[in-house]
Amino acid sequence: MKTNILLLITIILSLCYEGSAIMCHRCFSAMGGCGDDLVWWMFPWRDCGDSQFCVKITEQVGSETYITRECENVLMRSTRHRLRMPNLRRHGYCLPARNNDFWNPGSLTNPKIKYCFCNDWNGCNSANKMTQKALPMTILCIALTFIFKRLL
Repeated sequence: MKTNILLLITIILSLCYEGSAIMCHRCFSAMGGCGDDLVWWMFPWRDCGDSQFCVKITEQVGSETYITRECENVLMRSTRHRLRMPNLRRHGYCLPARNNDFWNPGSLTNPKIKYCFCNDWNGCNSANKMTQKALPMTILCIALTFIFKRLL
């Protein structure tokens, strides 16, 4: 009987794990299907490691709009984005880029470039909760334990 309970606890603990990576689409608007309307199946989610946000950058250059989708930690490796990215990063925020113009210190933001941050689901999510498959499996294991306990 004790072995059955120990086995059940082991199964439940193996199913209940916590993930910490977020997965984002990673593409540029120059790639077909990565414009404002993303063709999601062409650009599957990529693991972002220790990144906390998925970022969508919208840049207006003349009449053209360029869109970049990337993980925050990858963008932070680029000096261009590191200097432009807004300091305030929260889910659902879309903020203009910092200007960082040495010759024009009065202009703090660049409204032609916008950084949008999200972290609530894959393609925009953090996996910091029990996976959706683990909870039903845990309930199933507990129910089976009670059923077998009554039969024995």
